[in-house]
Amino acid sequence: PVVLKPVESAGSDGVKLCHDMQEAQDHFELLMNSQMVNGGACPSVLAQEFLKGKEYVVDHVSRDGIHKTCMVWVYDKRPTNGAAFVYFGCVPLDSQSDEAKILIPYVRSVLDAIGFHNGPSHGEVIITKDGPCLVEMNCRAHGGDGNWRPLCRALTGGYSQVEVTA
Repeated sequence: PVVLKPVESAGSDGVKLCHDMQEAQDHFELLMNSQMVNGGACPSVLAQEFLKGKEYVVDHVSRDGIHKTCMVWVYDKRPTNGAAFVYFGCVPLDSQSDEAKILIPYVRSVLDAIGFHNGPSHGEVIITKDGPCLVEMNCRAHGGDGNWRPLCRALTGGYSQVEVTA
């Protein structure tokens, strides 16, 4: 299987698990002729290996190449209405948990590898049986409508990724 996703969208919009070449080709054609949730057309499609495991988010803010972890989350994605994974939300993960102790250094190494030095970042990682594997790295703050910010502020003593960036 392969996962197809538009390169310019959000919140699992247009993301599909394809089980064969025909399904992948059909979905590619659909995406290339679609308007995405962000209002724009789909300029290109990314094909990714299907990874089995839990998906996590690690949000950082970097300054001069020093990466500070703001929050670690586990995604709540489920099969719904014929889609293999639909985004329902995310749940905070203790930064001292076993998973976070793997994820945080891994994402920091990704930021170093891509030469990211300043600003917010939003890394998505699946921990597979072979270890962590990058799904995507977004050089922006955690997405959505910001409904996660009050929870961050309550859990961190008053700040979220947005305040740290500012």
